[in-house]
Amino acid sequence: MAAVVQPQPVYVTLRNRRALVACPPEVQEELKQIFSYRVPGAEFSERFRMGEWDGRKCLYQRSGVPAGLFLEMRIELEKLFALDVTDERVYPEFRELYQAANSEKGLRPYQWEALQKMVDASNCGGLVLSATGSGKTLLAGNLFKALVGNGCFICDELALLEQSRREISKALGEEVGIVGRSEFTPKRITCATIQTLARHRTKPAFRKWFESLDVLIIDEIHLALNKRNLDVVQQIKPLAVFGLTATLELEKPHVRLPAAALAGPVIFRYPIAQGVKEGFLSRGRIVRVEFRDPLKGPGEGYWSVDAEGRKYFIPPWHPQAQYRYHVALNRARNDLVEAVVREGVARGRRTVVLVEQRAHLATLSRRLADVPHKVASGYVKTEERLEAMRRMDAGELPLILSSRVFSKGIDIRSVDLIVDATGMPGRNGAMQRYGRGTRQAEGKDALWYVDVADRGNGKFGAAAKSRLRALQELGAPIAEVTWAGNAAQVFTALACSAK
Repeated sequence: MAAVVQPQPVYVTLRNRRALVACPPEVQEELKQIFSYRVPGAEFSERFRMGEWDGRKCLYQRSGVPAGLFLEMRIELEKLFALDVTDERVYPEFRELYQAANSEKGLRPYQWEALQKMVDASNCGGLVLSATGSGKTLLAGNLFKALVGNGCFICDELALLEQSRREISKALGEEVGIVGRSEFTPKRITCATIQTLARHRTKPAFRKWFESLDVLIIDEIHLALNKRNLDVVQQIKPLAVFGLTATLELEKPHVRLPAAALAGPVIFRYPIAQGVKEGFLSRGRIVRVEFRDPLKGPGEGYWSVDAEGRKYFIPPWHPQAQYRYHVALNRARNDLVEAVVREGVARGRRTVVLVEQRAHLATLSRRLADVPHKVASGYVKTEERLEAMRRMDAGELPLILSSRVFSKGIDIRSVDLIVDATGMPGRNGAMQRYGRGTRQAEGKDALWYVDVADRGNGKFGAAAKSRLRALQELGAPIAEVTWAGNAAQVFTALACSAK
């Protein structure tokens, strides 16, 4: 009878932000493989081509890993090793939850459940995956209201800084500080941009403030999965870090591992379909307009300018040049977008068009010059973007042309027509863009969502299929229309999809 091989012993000291590991060298090598993932696009790196890097990122460093990552992988590790865990984690101090939650009128059952989950996991943190429009900022405000110590709500973009600050202050009933926009006025609870924290983290004033923080909440955490942000959190060393987003592609190691390292495992889920079923989110109707691209070949290269003003040439075979040719500046495709927008505005829909490049924004803005509209992008002042949002909700502005900033927590409750002209692949992006229209508003019957689905142009056709798979998860009816130049046909399909 063969002897039973006993698992290797691994001794772990688990603290709020880090799990320290003691084990033989050969086991450490196994752990390095387990806590590693392949970086997408690594093969394009010069270091990879020179054989100096294997294209993998290892999160096991200095005999340990982030505590949240250890908790995410613990079940898998227990199958391979004999774990001996000493748990030294501590909890931040909270008031009784009813004092924080019941003081807010209309706290929904799922928000109460999420709040309890966050407090229970506050000896490390975790991921809260809750649909766009489900009140994640309100949830953050209630957690901070219950917190006895200090906290920080981290945004990815300046336009969200003031919006989040107002919402959290309303929930708290106290003034909220700000760190960003050339301001450094922290309070018990503070809103900050991750860029500001990274830029000034070595300054004495920032380091002193970091030491006072008990809880961090990172908004739109799917945009924060990089080394810079992980380093900032490691320097702050709060007792708990929570990441908020609508959805994450956790089946992908390069998403799952960094997300867990930054915050922790998933502790709460509230998908769009559940929010619609329970009546808290707006119903949706989707139509995919199949566009058969008449353009052939890779197109033309073009000159661009980098951040320092230096010109450089993008060759025709480059993905960016192909995108510009087949999507952004494709006359026939933009004829489709323009016709759908004009039809939607004529029908009284409050319309947002989503694109990816500034050149695309400029082209559509010129085409729609006679339709009252505003352009929202990272190159437009924050105040102007917020004013455009306010005017649309007030019924004064029928159309906003927007770049990717619209996928970052922008709050326009009344938008009831979204035209996705991005041509971009990816489950997360498609679901985030759709989710921006699911907030409820007075007089809003449903979100109408138009996806421009490319056909016959290679990878853009594949991107359309990936978006379809994502949209099918949402539970909204989906209609298909082949574009024949008739925008009214698109809206007829939208109306019929609800029957």
